[in-house]
Amino acid sequence: MTPGTSSMRTRGRRAAGVLTAIALILTIAPPAHAVAPRWETRWNPNPWRDGVNAFEALEDDRRGSHPEGQPHVRVQGNAWRFDAHLEDRDGSDRMRNEVRGMRAADGRPLEIRKDETWRISYQMYIPDTLDATTSFTHIWQLKNSDVGTPLAQLSLPVVNGVPKIAARYWTMEDNKSHDFATADLAPIQNRWIDTTIEFRSGDDGYLRWVLKDGRRTIVDQKAENVDLWWTQEQYNRPKWGIYRSINSAGLQETYLLVKDLKAEQLEPATPPVRLPPPDRSPGTYEAERVGNVWEGAVEPAYCAVCSGGRKVILIGGNIYDYAVVKGVLSGTTGPRRLTVHALADGSQTFSVSVNGGDAVQVPMTGTKDTVTTATVPVNLVAGVNTIRFYSHTARSPELDKIVISP
Repeated sequence: MTPGTSSMRTRGRRAAGVLTAIALILTIAPPAHAVAPRWETRWNPNPWRDGVNAFEALEDDRRGSHPEGQPHVRVQGNAWRFDAHLEDRDGSDRMRNEVRGMRAADGRPLEIRKDETWRISYQMYIPDTLDATTSFTHIWQLKNSDVGTPLAQLSLPVVNGVPKIAARYWTMEDNKSHDFATADLAPIQNRWIDTTIEFRSGDDGYLRWVLKDGRRTIVDQKAENVDLWWTQEQYNRPKWGIYRSINSAGLQETYLLVKDLKAEQLEPATPPVRLPPPDRSPGTYEAERVGNVWEGAVEPAYCAVCSGGRKVILIGGNIYDYAVVKGVLSGTTGPRRLTVHALADGSQTFSVSVNGGDAVQVPMTGTKDTVTTATVPVNLVAGVNTIRFYSHTARSPELDKIVISP
């Protein structure tokens, strides 16, 4: 035998064994596209960096019932604080100091779309003054912008005389809530508690609620076959804060703290909706553009048929739900034509006030899936003007944009 022949054969056998093992691994290993979806962090705001701008909008005493107590929603230390006073009102029988939605780093709202799966986690501090009530008290909600009924909630009910914290969902057929998990409230008050709400936002969705006190799991319950998509073209979003009936005995002035907010989405994400470009013609002003004013319940919302892909909804019906289009320019003082683009639900009317002047009525007739127009004369001043859209008596159309012409 030639010297070295034995060692060469040994190395050859080893190499062959390695190749065989590699071939076996390649045979049984799943292809790259079969990798399980993972959770991607979409939102992780910081109170000091983002403040209340972390959220899509505030609902901070929007009826002005307690102006001396402003602000009711603010940063406190490393948390967001929500105050509730006995005089706060959001209607005759309830009060509300909440935030709604999540705002991404680029300033756009994070939209929870159909069949997406999300996981929202945070810590909350419920003091013993924020107690369960015989009527409703909600401290977290999942809603969409074109349906008033919530899809899911964390609530503080009294069940058989015992204060509880409950996770619930609503059913469209009977417009009723259904608790799928509860825990005693008293043991988790006056301390930081971890909570996680995981859900699939679809017609056949699910809800999972996890409540932990440190390493101890208090609740880990899941509700299957839950309808969490009640909208056609809008999106779902969470809400935090205190929303409660005043028709319960023993209400106290109280607060709620939340911190370490995080929202994760399970890949693959729904492809972004392709929106039409906004109309940037001279004299055209989008209702949803940054810098405009939306008071009360008024807010921008997705709109597939609107210029720029958004509209402003929930204008009118009372004195506090109105929109103001700011920065309307005019080279001269005098009469101009104002063309309003909006989506009317049958026959509806805007009251329009230019620079605080007397209202001009703008009646419109149409359907909610088609943009219609109406033109009225207005008087502008040379320079910058503001135009207010409102109605004290009934809901107005949904505003897309306005066009100013000679």
